[in-house]
Amino acid sequence: MHLWTVHAVSWRTPMTERHDGRNYWQCMKRKQMSRRALLRASGRAGVGAAGLALVGCGDDDDDSVAQVAQPQDQQQQAAQQQAMQQAAQQQAADQAAQQADEQEQTVAAAQQDQQEQQQVSAGPPDSAPQYGGVMRRASTIETHDYWDPHRGVFGPTQFMHSMLYNNFIRWKNKENSEMEADIAALPEIPDATTYIFQINPRAAWHDAYPTEGGRNITAEDIIANIDRNKAGVDSTGAEDGTFLGQTSWQKIATAEAVDELTLKTTSDGIDSTYLGATFLRPFGWMAAPEAIREWGLDSDVWRDDPSTLRVAGSGPFIAESYEPTEVFIANRNPNYWKDDQWGRQLPYVDRMEYYNLFDETAIETAVRSKELDGAWLNISRVESLLNDFPQMQRNTVGGGFTIMIRGNFNPDWPGEDGLGNPWVDRRLWAAYHIATDRYLMIDTVYLGSAKPSVLPEIPWFSTFFTPSQEDMSQIPGFRPDRQAELQMVNELVDATGFRDTGRSIGLFAPDVWEQRYPGIVETSKNMYESAMGITFDIGIDPYTVLLQRLVEGTFQGQIPCWTNPPDDLDPTTRWLAGLIPGGSLNFYSYENPRATEIANEMKVTLDLEAKKVLADEMIEIQLGIHPDWGWEGISPGPGVMNPVSNEAAWPWYHVIPDGYQFAHQGHKIVEELWIDTAHEEYPA
Repeated sequence: MHLWTVHAVSWRTPMTERHDGRNYWQCMKRKQMSRRALLRASGRAGVGAAGLALVGCGDDDDDSVAQVAQPQDQQQQAAQQQAMQQAAQQQAADQAAQQADEQEQTVAAAQQDQQEQQQVSAGPPDSAPQYGGVMRRASTIETHDYWDPHRGVFGPTQFMHSMLYNNFIRWKNKENSEMEADIAALPEIPDATTYIFQINPRAAWHDAYPTEGGRNITAEDIIANIDRNKAGVDSTGAEDGTFLGQTSWQKIATAEAVDELTLKTTSDGIDSTYLGATFLRPFGWMAAPEAIREWGLDSDVWRDDPSTLRVAGSGPFIAESYEPTEVFIANRNPNYWKDDQWGRQLPYVDRMEYYNLFDETAIETAVRSKELDGAWLNISRVESLLNDFPQMQRNTVGGGFTIMIRGNFNPDWPGEDGLGNPWVDRRLWAAYHIATDRYLMIDTVYLGSAKPSVLPEIPWFSTFFTPSQEDMSQIPGFRPDRQAELQMVNELVDATGFRDTGRSIGLFAPDVWEQRYPGIVETSKNMYESAMGITFDIGIDPYTVLLQRLVEGTFQGQIPCWTNPPDDLDPTTRWLAGLIPGGSLNFYSYENPRATEIANEMKVTLDLEAKKVLADEMIEIQLGIHPDWGWEGISPGPGVMNPVSNEAAWPWYHVIPDGYQFAHQGHKIVEELWIDTAHEEYPA
């Protein structure tokens, strides 16, 4: 099983070759590292630790009685000899495997080089992407948190940022666990804790304020981004909880600029999440230090004025304007530093227009009139469009934005009524979790085009880690037998005595959730009140209120609604940040000693099957079904469902296959998206 696929490069390339620009970078991109080479490099420290453990533990056989009588120096000598033999054997195996890897790489690189040369020489075929056109899509762009690329995490914000910024390295295809170069080539990993990156010598910031002239990106620029994310402070030096990735970035123990285009970073020990949690984060954008200094260090305008467009990126488009209730517009970066496979400059599209439109009827109408290139809509609307316009494309993917419920276990929060946090009693939270009728939500929100997901970190399409749908149907909260669920709900509520207090419980609902699915708040209220016999007061507010109260530790709980997609399909990073006390995503005062142990074990576990065993136990804890922890271990954020998302798009709209993934692939869409303006259907 693959944790990831890494295409790595050598850092020892002479400087004269490095500055050759385009040809050099094509060569760098062709060099690859196989999965076994990665594990071999990452596991060296682990092998050493295992050897030391063997020497220290001895043998439990009867023969070991005689060994006790041996002089201490003889024992040490024997242990040293054994360790040396093991090391020699390991080294020989490494060398043999490395030679095999190098041979494979040489052949593959030669073949790819020949293929690329043939493509460039022949020129693009008639079917190749064409330049020009305007992409027109819609979303709730007013549901935006920060233009600060290190703080912004909302979905529409992420997509807008993907037009304007680059990652250091990035996912090529999360579902296939494939990475690729972005600002830098994928790293050489000479040992278990060292990662050496080569920056593309053509990579440059936008020719726009505050980087007029579009200077080249350096290793020191990347260090400035790392340092800011690790520190997580505002302009006064005070801790700032809005840096939600801080825990992940702190995995970088050191970062050193070897030269202008070479960055060397280290981890603090073996860490299977190192790349995924840092440079591969979906919000791991790299910003120009000039902007970081002006808008994030000398002032806090990036945080305190989120509506004013302030961008300093290197991406394929340059922002023109942002009107929160109208449209976001970005124009093609004429100096973008990436090429397609035929050596032509990217991107293809002239302009991006991202409209603030979320009512499904209005969106469908705009698609029908060709004012939008396409849209993700509920299945009945997509089928209606395809029936009326059979020439349209249909695309289907697991929807990454998990629908979840969320509580708060903070014992210091007095509750909405000042009488104490009701969720401190985990039995009441468990009752709320089980009272959530997943199948009602699937039918009401997605018209049946969705599946239950146990946790937002492992949605139903994360098939390796998540329980099967059959197994899930036996877990309280996910059982189709509603009567059995209601019986358990009432037993739990009765045990708490909460109904006897006469108290009500306040809940949060996002305004855009009700806008998208009118009546969903009332449906949720009726679902909980009829199941639990408790009054629920549901406030409808913007998502920014949710984020603020999460950071403050005063969040009241929420009805089923969206959360961000998982960073990748391995839940380790999210569990480290969200379940361990002090984690930058642990807004809920969640603490369970076994959950902490498991998350830390998963961090250093490179074998995926072994990691799966640990994850299975974590899931039991999070769902309240662990034999040792029961409801005391329950997650403050169980999953509800993920949709099977459906898109209808006009035939002139072309997205590469890697663009259709479960989430956070905006960069794969915008960079290589193209519009066939010559298509007969394309509106003049």
